Amino acid sequence: MLGDVAVPLRRSEADFSRPLALEEVIVRTKPRTVINCAAWTAVDAAEESPQDCHHVNADAVFHIAKACNEIEATLVQVSTDYVFGGDPERVDPYTETDTPCPANRYGVTKLAGEKAAATAKQHLITRTCGLYSPSKGGPVRGKNFADTMLVLSRTRNDLRVVNDQLCTPSFVPHVANGILDLLGIEARGIYHVVNNGFTSWHSFASELFGQAGKDLRPKGIPTDDYPTVAPRPRFSVLSTKKFATSTGHHLPHWKKGISAYIEMMQAASTQKERFA
Repeated sequence: MLGDVAVPLRRSEADFSRPLALEEVIVRTKPRTVINCAAWTAVDAAEESPQDCHHVNADAVFHIAKACNEIEATLVQVSTDYVFGGDPERVDPYTETDTPCPANRYGVTKLAGEKAAATAKQHLITRTCGLYSPSKGGPVRGKNFADTMLVLSRTRNDLRVVNDQLCTPSFVPHVANGILDLLGIEARGIYHVVNNGFTSWHSFASELFGQAGKDLRPKGIPTDDYPTVAPRPRFSVLSTKKFATSTGHHLPHWKKGISAYIEMMQAASTQKERFA
């Protein structure tokens, strides 16, 4: 997407468990913009290891921001809808100016990461949600929600999916393009970058199976029937009015995100067969 202008750093080079070394590699590389896509995203594990999660999602970000200030670079911090969700009565999409209210420790650490990122003189904080994209070798259980649903659909026809958590699962390339659009207009501050519209995980799975040509109708269940270690937001829909006003457009609808995901997955499968 960025081609040769992007310098990807491997985990061995950008080790978030060693923030000082992370700071050093950024200063040495001297980029104009640092896009931090890394995070501790194991939501349930964060409840059991909050300090480790905070170390990656917040402490390391502070050092990235410090490095960006030293070389006068812009820091793009990818955050999450999980900085919201603690208000059980919420029914209106959250705006960038709403007071965060995390429902779990993961959300708390990502909010701390936003505050750390804001110490960069030039910063762009982008909140997104439920990211998914095709895996090179085909769907992988646990990689993302879409992949997991497709893997489970191969052997099960009695899937049960939560239907009372509302959000906007978003296709990674669409979100990436949105971030680049914001960088193109030199946007700063906080922006919500998700696909247009919102849905439940049950409706998302149903649409995914339909577009994938699978005759499978998952059963919708309440959150209480699918207990997890970390509480999940019942409502974490993000308003994208600020993004649309600034860029002149919304990202594609979440259903089109599914279409693009399936198209890319099928194209990868065809190419793999061609060279097999």
